[in-house]
Amino acid sequence: MNWPLFAGSVFGALAVLLGAYGAHGLDSVFEKSAKVGKAFESAVIYQIFHSLLLVVLGLGTYIQSFRLPSYVWATLIVSIFFFCFSIYGWVLLDFDWLRSLTPFGGIGFVCSWLMLAHLAWAKRNRV
Repeated sequence: MNWPLFAGSVFGALAVLLGAYGAHGLDSVFEKSAKVGKAFESAVIYQIFHSLLLVVLGLGTYIQSFRLPSYVWATLIVSIFFFCFSIYGWVLLDFDWLRSLTPFGGIGFVCSWLMLAHLAWAKRNRV
């Protein structure tokens, strides 16, 4: 199975559903604090962008010369859980302790992008 493509597609669909739910069903939650609404919106935006990255990486595996170590997309998947889903849990379930996990997801996102940059740099002279 093409895990990055599968995960990116599922996470992308969830981002759209959660974004719609946030826009139309969470008014009472967001009225409590502007910070909560902004955090939820950020989680949806980060999830959709990183889902798209997973889809692109998954599609890239169909190119014969494209070699992507699994730790890159696995780090992205784990980072989506830590960053986005910790915010969703905080907002939707009122589990305040989940907010302490969010920075680990952010660090994972940065690491994923830097791993991609490293791979591009390492393979810069190969065609």
